[in-house]
Amino acid sequence: MQNLPDAGQGTLGKPDPWAKFRGLTWWQLLLSIVPIILLPFGGAIGGAIGAAGLFANLSLARKQLATPLKLLAMVSVVLASYLGFFVVAGLLHNLFAG
Repeated sequence: MQNLPDAGQGTLGKPDPWAKFRGLTWWQLLLSIVPIILLPFGGAIGGAIGAAGLFANLSLARKQLATPLKLLAMVSVVLASYLGFFVVAGLLHNLFAG
């Protein structure tokens, strides 16, 4: 039997930065990446909220849940990320503009 390297390690023993994305279906990848789109629009705040959504969805994608439940949970994380960003951005705008 062939000796395969660990999925979390690269060819030179360095950690593989893409290991968390390997083995996911296309819709799991899409829903995992969508929250990080907040980064160019929201800067550090959008990036922080988007990264939290990305890692939450990656965690959900690896859980043993029924597909409809997993889909609903991941879509909810995406919506919560965007809603949370707009609430924080609105509060900061009112704080500094008013």
